[in-house]
Amino acid sequence: MLRFLAVLVGVAIAVGSASAQSAYLGEATTAGDCFQVDLTLSVTGKLKVDRGGKLEALAISAAAKHRFVERTETPDARGGVGKVLRKYAEAKSESRTAGETAKRDLALDRTLIVAQRTTAGTLHFSPDGPLTREELELTAEHFDTLCLPGLLPNKDVKVGEAWPVGPEATQQACLLDGLIKSDLNGKVVTVTADGIAFTITGPVEGVENGAQVKIAVNATGKFSLVSKRLVELTWQQTDDRAQGPAGPAAEMTATIVLTRSALPEEPKTLDAAVRAKLPADDAATAAFTKLKYVDADGRFRFDYVRDWHIVGRTADHLVLRLLDEGNFTAQATLTVLKKLSPGRRTTPAEFKTMLAGIPNWAPEAILEDTAIPFADAAKQLHRLTIRGKQDGAGVIQTFLLLSGPQGEQLAVTILTPPDKAAKIAGRDMDLIKAIEFGK
Repeated sequence: MLRFLAVLVGVAIAVGSASAQSAYLGEATTAGDCFQVDLTLSVTGKLKVDRGGKLEALAISAAAKHRFVERTETPDARGGVGKVLRKYAEAKSESRTAGETAKRDLALDRTLIVAQRTTAGTLHFSPDGPLTREELELTAEHFDTLCLPGLLPNKDVKVGEAWPVGPEATQQACLLDGLIKSDLNGKVVTVTADGIAFTITGPVEGVENGAQVKIAVNATGKFSLVSKRLVELTWQQTDDRAQGPAGPAAEMTATIVLTRSALPEEPKTLDAAVRAKLPADDAATAAFTKLKYVDADGRFRFDYVRDWHIVGRTADHLVLRLLDEGNFTAQATLTVLKKLSPGRRTTPAEFKTMLAGIPNWAPEAILEDTAIPFADAAKQLHRLTIRGKQDGAGVIQTFLLLSGPQGEQLAVTILTPPDKAAKIAGRDMDLIKAIEFGK
């Protein structure tokens, strides 16, 4: 009996000492650090779509899986991660919206991705060439591992101790373009010889693609005292998203499970020969940041800046919206017209006759009516800009007819509010002149 009591006393002493134990919770980031990262994502929720003035809820669900190795290229000025190079072994997602399923996989020639912090957020691109919007979303919209060191307090902590998560790490972790306010806090749950278990919880408000988002975070993590790294994180995030210029309102809950382990040596997929592909400076980087669009039927393609967002697509139509600092600036609608015989083109007069049939369009004044020369003489472009009213609202619409040498024809309509016209500043023509016909 005395021996049993002595054991209980010993256990009590051990527990008491463990609860008082403290350890350093933080990462030291250096160039050349390499990690294996595995991510899974599950999403459930609903989209709120306005159909004829009535709000309709559409059930959505999604699942994604990512597996990649990443190498830290540069730390940032605050001791976190500034730039990494990733090689994806797997990147895929499947989503279901109102009964319709969409699947995405990363192209084999775009599995090398750079992620780097900028003043505008984390920039993702491939040094092997432009990504499609879907490939960008697949590689840029999973949990941002660059924020991991920033989630930690970088100090000695003990059980029950809390710390505020900084605004930059919060914005990165929640995948926001801008942060309005945050009360995100970490808290130590246990400290053992193996590691530190912690939670991160709290409300966050911010903006993504011009839409305001209210977020509730409930996350748990594990920090290894052996490797001195954050090795596990389960991040649950509930979003209440208002309608924005590039997407509908939504209520969603996402659960991310991340496992991360430091690699003892640099993987061959990220060796010096691979790293030689990286652009040398910001000017060179800009050349890789455009996105590419390829028509599903191979009729045309173009590269475009990321301010344009695809918001609609049918067999013969493509709709993009231009956002300037999250604000709607213009809408471009590309319509594939009937292909003519090689060398034949729709005349400007015929094009104007076609435009006369636009429903709910009341033209008021022609601002421009001209042919636009191309360096490639095989393509021809006619541009007609008119001020008027569409559905009763004052707008400026530019109608463009692009013709190719084999009878290809593409009509493009650029619609913008009059007070936003100056903000286009040639970005509409950059989009049009990038279009190439054929596969």
